[in-house]
Amino acid sequence: MNSPYLGRIDTATAKLLSTVLRMDDVVVAQPSLLPGWDRAMVLKHLSANAVGLARVVEAATRGEVAELYPGGRAARDAEIEAGRGARAADLYREIRQSSESAMSALRAAPDEVLRAPAVHYRMGEVQIGQLVIARLREVEVHHVDLDFGYSPSDWPSEWVLEEMDRAMVDLPPRLPKGVAVVLAATDTDQHWVAGSGEAVELQGTVGELFAWVTGRGITVGGRRAPELGPWR
Repeated sequence: MNSPYLGRIDTATAKLLSTVLRMDDVVVAQPSLLPGWDRAMVLKHLSANAVGLARVVEAATRGEVAELYPGGRAARDAEIEAGRGARAADLYREIRQSSESAMSALRAAPDEVLRAPAVHYRMGEVQIGQLVIARLREVEVHHVDLDFGYSPSDWPSEWVLEEMDRAMVDLPPRLPKGVAVVLAATDTDQHWVAGSGEAVELQGTVGELFAWVTGRGITVGGRRAPELGPWR
């Protein structure tokens, strides 16, 4: 498969594995930035996502349609919960092996698999190409969720700009009623506008803005930002 995302996923995964390698059993049992999730659960989710990606790609290569998370949301959530308190060495091995399997499946697949369908528990039928883009998002965002030395300022700026454009499409219904936002990136000169009503202007780095949009930050440029509804 020829996709520019594969190399980017490799780079993001290498950074993630470097972080996980520095964790011990005490560290992975501590809370992440996701409410109710310890770090082990975040890592378990990343492994399960990679396993699911390999599954749907291999199925599509055979001309079949598979689920990213068989059993739907309930099964996905149960698998994440089962990771609570897992050992650091086991989590590192699972992420490394599952990531390698996913990337091997993608590289071995023909290009048309990017347009093949798969089933997502929330979005229904999607193209596998969307799941490839989402894999990079999963690795980058959840790396920050680990709260262990990797922050929004470490996100690649090119990737954040792409994700900001995607996230702005879904932002209006997540804003408080009667609020519009005018977002200005101080490090890229990019601007975004969403919502309707009283305008709130927020200025900050693109990393700060995307952290707020994804629910990973409550301030932008030192200013309290409007509270948002759930992201994805």
